Amino acid sequence: MQKALEHQEHAHHVAEHGGKSAALLVAVLAAVLAVCEQQAKHADIKVDANAVLAADAWSQYQAKSTRQLLSLDLAATLAALDPPTDPAYAQKRAALAKRFEDDATKFQKDPADGKEAIAVRAHRFEEVREESLERAHSFDNAAAALELGIVLATASAITASTMLIRFAMLMGAVGLVLGVLGATFPSLGAF
Repeated sequence: MQKALEHQEHAHHVAEHGGKSAALLVAVLAAVLAVCEQQAKHADIKVDANAVLAADAWSQYQAKSTRQLLSLDLAATLAALDPPTDPAYAQKRAALAKRFEDDATKFQKDPADGKEAIAVRAHRFEEVREESLERAHSFDNAAAALELGIVLATASAITASTMLIRFAMLMGAVGLVLGVLGATFPSLGAF
């Protein structure tokens, strides 16, 4: 009888200690989960912001293309007309045609606001958007693994199962690795 009582007390002590370990694991996993979810939200905001910036840049590019084509068409129209007999009108028309051609060149090559500069800017926004999207996916994957670890740790506390707490630790480790990848190499953690 004494031996059975000792086994029961030992089992109770092990179960209580395992419950504390599981509770501590849940707390740690929840803290890491909060950080991963916060980072995922920051990445989502960056995705949205850069998607808008890229769309704005491509809209500006399209507007410059339209203006460039209009300038080229007007210059071609002026060139196709019969030359005026009045030298003053001929000079004004030549100046106007040159201005249209210069505008078309400026719309294409202006270093600050030409189509080429706008395209470079738009591509940069797209690159940041894509990297941020990978970062968000990596942090979301980390959060999913951490949430699963929390569920398993909670179940291990209820059932006093060492196998469940080991799986909880494994999922927590996977979540932590995915979170670190999200911060450092997001393309590796995004799937």
